[in-house]
Amino acid sequence: MEIKNMNNLPRSCQKVAEYSDKQQYAEAGFWEKLRIQIHILHCRHCHAYHIKNEELTRLLQNHQLKFLSKSEKEEIKARLSL
Repeated sequence: MEIKNMNNLPRSCQKVAEYSDKQQYAEAGFWEKLRIQIHILHCRHCHAYHIKNEELTRLLQNHQLKFLSKSEKEEIKARLSL
């Protein structure tokens, strides 16, 4: 189940999505985590969103990501401007 427009959701679902995002980055507190768990027990949309968030977190943690340095970015930019 994909949530396309967060503005169409009830306020409680918007809050749960926000808490779920915070939990993904380990910023959610105990009460926020508890609210997520209680809410997703009865809301299928939020449950699906939360599951996808957890999956995304797991995928990002399991892969070695390499970011370009500033000099590498500048080099690519110079090549593209030719």
